[in-house]
Amino acid sequence: MTLISNCIAQRAVLLSLFAALTGCATTYTNVSNPLTGFAGGYYDEAGPGKLITVGFAANGYTDTETVRRYVLRRACEVVQAAGKSEFFVFTSLEDAAARRMVGEDLGIPSLGGKPFSRIYVLPLAGPQVGSMNAAEVLDRTLVKSAKEEG
Repeated sequence: MTLISNCIAQRAVLLSLFAALTGCATTYTNVSNPLTGFAGGYYDEAGPGKLITVGFAANGYTDTETVRRYVLRRACEVVQAAGKSEFFVFTSLEDAAARRMVGEDLGIPSLGGKPFSRIYVLPLAGPQVGSMNAAEVLDRTLVKSAKEEG
């Protein structure tokens, strides 16, 4: 092969790989992953205050139910990593200040046809009225994912 045809072949392979990666629904991955993060994923950061901001951004091939499960899954993982078992979820800082918790139905919005979710999580040491158990919610999100994949 000549240098030019070799270069064209390499570009075709890269273009095919890019198309394959971007033509699928967003997987459960960290948005900062350099190989897959460009297509979306989860993120979390401390604050404000005792809250933890957890989010999931997806591409247009991902449905809102998947985004809901993924953001709840990450919330549970963050709560458990903090050594806590229960948590409250708020969909805005205003709701957090007023202690208006939501359950697992987060009402996932879309922007430009791409669903996303940002929630504020308050980890708790034990059960409180309106709190969710991280292990139970995590089990439900993982069971639903396994049913869809299998």
